[in-house]
Amino acid sequence: MDQFRLTPQQLRGKFAELGADAVFVFQLRNPVHNGHALLMQDTAAKLKAQGYKKPVLWLSPLGGWTKDDDVPLKTRMEQHHAIIKNGVFGDTPVVLAIFPSPMLYAGPREVQWHAYARLNGGATHYIVGRDPAGMKHPGTNNDMYHMWHGQKMLEMAPGLRTLQLLPFTFASYDTKAGKMAKTTGVSPKTPFLMIA
Repeated sequence: MDQFRLTPQQLRGKFAELGADAVFVFQLRNPVHNGHALLMQDTAAKLKAQGYKKPVLWLSPLGGWTKDDDVPLKTRMEQHHAIIKNGVFGDTPVVLAIFPSPMLYAGPREVQWHAYARLNGGATHYIVGRDPAGMKHPGTNNDMYHMWHGQKMLEMAPGLRTLQLLPFTFASYDTKAGKMAKTTGVSPKTPFLMIA
């Protein structure tokens, strides 16, 4: 899959070829699910509403080592290709490029590393969600980091001032509308179903 392992210079060249005036990046180590897709679609719409003419999505799956129970890279790449081909992102141009780093599951420090690396690759906007680099404690099975810890650390990192952070909360399935929607929480009175 070396054709998808692009250097920062190659990435910047691709974004320039596409005429990008904004590059929003979504990093993931799993297949894209409907909640992820909603966040990327919503980001493209927000950037256009802010006046950007040609926002480009950089779909940036991790291509190095991941845990044995994570979905293998080959399977993830096939899924990413399928959703792009099926128009999940509408008319938003997509650059699919593997980030060759291993996943270290090192919490907020690793979240900063991922953000800095994407900034160097040409990203202008970075979507960051909940617990993007955490894991369970092997002895207690409790989360080692708070779910929003990585997001908080990025907001405080002085070296990331030129990268606009796009924090999000939750995307859930709206049973009344029959589609994914953003929500801040779920209670017995709301029509939302949480997804993993």
